[in-house]
Formats: sequence, structure tokens, C-alpha cells
Amino acid sequence: MKLVAHAPAPLWIAILLLCLTTSSCSRLLRLPALKTSKYLTKEELWFNQTLDHFSPYDHRLFGQRYYEYLDDFRTPDGPIFLKICGESACNGISNDYIGDSLNAKLNRSNIDNPWFVFGISYSGALSAWFRLKFPHLTCGSLASSAVVQAVYNFTEFDKQIGESAGPECKSVLQEITHLVDQRLESNEKALKTLFGAAELKNDGDFLYLLADAAVTAFQYGNPDKLCPPLIEAKKAGEDLVEAYATYVQEYYIKSLGVSVETYNQQHLKKTALSSDTADRLWWFQVCTEVAYFQVAPSNDSIRSSKIDTRQVNRNIWLIKVIIYGRYHLDLCKNVFGDGIYPDVTATNLYYGGTRIAGSKIIFTNGSQDPWRHASKQTSSPEMPSYIITCHNCGHGTDMRGCPQSPLIPEGDAKNCSSPDAVHKVRQEIIAHIDLWLSQCRQDSGRSSI
Repeated sequence: MKLVAHAPAPLWIAILLLCLTTSSCSRLLRLPALKTSKYLTKEELWFNQTLDHFSPYDHRLFGQRYYEYLDDFRTPDGPIFLKICGESACNGISNDYIGDSLNAKLNRSNIDNPWFVFGISYSGALSAWFRLKFPHLTCGSLASSAVVQAVYNFTEFDKQIGESAGPECKSVLQEITHLVDQRLESNEKALKTLFGAAELKNDGDFLYLLADAAVTAFQYGNPDKLCPPLIEAKKAGEDLVEAYATYVQEYYIKSLGVSVETYNQQHLKKTALSSDTADRLWWFQVCTEVAYFQVAPSNDSIRSSKIDTRQVNRNIWLIKVIIYGRYHLDLCKNVFGDGIYPDVTATNLYYGGTRIAGSKIIFTNGSQDPWRHASKQTSSPEMPSYIITCHNCGHGTDMRGCPQSPLIPEGDAKNCSSPDAVHKVRQEIIAHIDLWLSQCRQDSGRSSI
């Protein structure tokens, strides 16, 4: 993908897109599927990838997909932009293994091409960690909305939703949460049916679905899809639960194509490969390494306070009594078995978290995005950080523009409430890339893969 801004001078590049998954990941860190057919290329290429890089005995391989775009490549020594695609289906313009084949295709050898790595969200973290661990292979990285800090109880996530919503919308969302909690106890079946989620027998799964639906509006730059209709419903004296159910059904499920089944723990337990396999894969990483457990803060929360890190269901005299506690840990145990626990301390020690000891990494975040609290939001030497501030600046705004869903590959910023804020940061990004690539060229022994 090209950055939508004008560089000081033409930048002739090869773009490689590495696909780490074949379908969308789940639970809001993932990016919704692209809704457009505008790509630089959609020609799929494949190579044999090692299944386990850490075992000297396991020599199994799997086919890994990638895309390459060479139309603007300056031969023989132009820079190569590697964009890691790891949270949604890669449908077009991968890999750090591709350098040899690229040189062979262009009939070249002994050429040191400067590489620059890009990523958004978890892939943004991967781009930062790639630069951290292999600084000799890349000139730098852009870590857009990069969740580099593993967080156990992620209460800041919910707090940011309240700030992004504003006082009036926040109050309505809190009232809806209170009403839902009440109706869940009095008429569970009717309530879940209203939201098109009768299949979610676990109340925690249901409440997580409802919380995620609200989060999506702010995370992906569509707050006006959620707040104005709910505020108007409140003023008109309408049933707020029904108003919210309409939003969930029409926008979250139908427009964005979110499957209610992906919130069902019974579905997550399935190990057979399918189009929804990535949901289970994402939760395994959550349950073993990064957590990001989105729980309600101790007070003034948006989501139900019943979503904590454990949930226990008990039947006493044929009456279901729900003791809410560690919902997330019970999910991890139910889906993956005993002994599963997210060692966030080990993850943060290994990669550094927000104290990452890297260099030449650009961090960017949208002001409304709750995930920015797992990212590096302050600048440090050789690692500038930018917050793009606007009403609908969410996840990956610098590369994706507004809104962030449905996604537009060319990253149009004209629909952001402050296009100038986006353009300003993009100019800063280009300046850093230009500088770091020029510095890379001064050292011909670096940044070739």
C-alpha cells in the first residue's frame, strides 16, 4: 500500500504483502473484511514455509500466501516495503523469505535492497518487534496502532470508550448496560433473541458480544452510527434496549458481517479447519501470551461489570445462580484445557512492552481507539509517536483513513473529521522513512534480506 501523501521526492518501491492468516481474526483486534476491489494486485503467490521454526526435528511445511507489486520498483537497488497482513483476510496487495526469489526474478545478485516494514494493530506490533529483533534486516518500521504492551486486566480499554463516546452517549450506553443486566435475569431467552444471539447460552459470551458491538463504532471510526440514534431514542422515550438491538443487528452483524457464532465458546472449541479457524487461533494467543482481557473498571464502566476475568455457573435447587468473576480465564480453560494462562509478564519482558528498546520505529494511534492504551503513545529517541486526533480517528487511521470499516485500501482521509490531522502525521511518517532509508544506503551491509 502506498501512503496517501506526497513525498519530497519520488520513492520507487517494491511492495510485498505477507499474509499470516487466511481469514479474519476475532474479538475486535481484528480488522473487518475489505469492502472494495481496488487493489494494486490480487495475484496470489505462494512459498513453502516452515511450520515450527524452533524445533530442529519438525521439518513440516505449509503453503504461505503473499502478494508482490513491482510496477513502481526502481531497479536494481530500490527500497522494498514489507506490509504484514495478520488480522484479516489478505485479498491483495510476503514475507521476509522473499528477497532471494525477488532478486532471481529480476536477474540480480549481491544487491542490498533497503527494507522497511509496515503493520497495523497486532501486525503493527509484529512490525515493531521485527525491527527490534532484526535491526540488521530492516531500515525501520511503521507500527500503526501497534499493541506492543500485553495487558492482563485491560480496564483502560473501557475507559477510552467512555471518553470517545462523550458524556451524553456514554450515559445512554451505561443505562442500556444496566437494563440489559436486569432483563438477562428476568427474561434471558427473549433478550438474547432480540439481539439475534439466542445460540449464546453462556451469559458472559452474550455480554461480550454486546460490549464489542459498541466498541466497534469508536474503534473503526463510525461513532455516528451508534451515538446519535441512541441519544434520539432516549429523548423520544423509546425502549433503549430495543434501539441498541437494532444497531447490533443492522450494523454490527449485517453490515460488518460479524458472526454471533464466533462468541460461542462451543464454536471456539472446534479444531477442524474452517473459515472461522482464526477465531480459535486468536483466542489461543490471547490465553497464552497477551491477554488484553477487556474488563469493566471498578466504577463508571460502559460494559457490564459482570464481565470480569472469570465466570462460574452453578445450579442451586434448579435455579441458575451466576457468580461472576474470572470470565476470561474460564473461557481459556473451557476452550483449551487446564494449564492455560497468559504470561503477560514474560511477553513484556521479551519484547519490552511500551518500553521497547528499539530504534527507527514510528508509532501512530488514533485518538478514539481504545487499543491505543496497549501501544506506545510517547516519543523516545529514534522512536517517534503520534496521536491523530479527530472525531472518527480510530484503529490504523494513518494508513486506512476514515472510517476504518468498511476498509478502503487506498486509505482515504477525506472522510476524517480533521483530514489535516491525518495528512500532518502522514507527512511526518514520510519524512522519517525518507531519512532512515537514506541512512540505510550509507551502510551497504545492512537491511538486505
